[in-house]
Amino acid sequence: NLLVRGFQAKSEVDMKSLQRYMCSRFFIDFPDIGEQQRKLESYLQSHFVGMESKRYDCLMTLHRVVNESTVCLMGHERRQTLNLIAMLALRVLAERNIIPTVTNVTCYYQPAPYISEINVNYYVTHMQPLLPCSHSYPTWLPCN
Repeated sequence: NLLVRGFQAKSEVDMKSLQRYMCSRFFIDFPDIGEQQRKLESYLQSHFVGMESKRYDCLMTLHRVVNESTVCLMGHERRQTLNLIAMLALRVLAERNIIPTVTNVTCYYQPAPYISEINVNYYVTHMQPLLPCSHSYPTWLPCN
């Protein structure tokens, strides 16, 4: 919250140490991904009243801190938490109508560099979904 508001740490070393400690405390106090989600959503609601535009910045800062400072988590737990933070960030953008809805997005994929066949082309066309999606937010997350 302080970093998002423009405050800077006096000592980079002390800040990194405090970030590691705070990450460890968070994961000790909230080991379950559901608890983490509820706590993060509650924090965003209570600490950014009137500053809704800063919620995304906060989540991106948190994503960076967790990515750099998490020494107490196994790889899959770390990825799970990073995916949760990314999903919350996408939801914040969607609530502010900054990203388009998933139905309006077309994805184009380039073949991996190790594919040797030159005549392979990939493309995605618009199709009607077989079942309507009941989610109000994207169900995909970026790979890390």
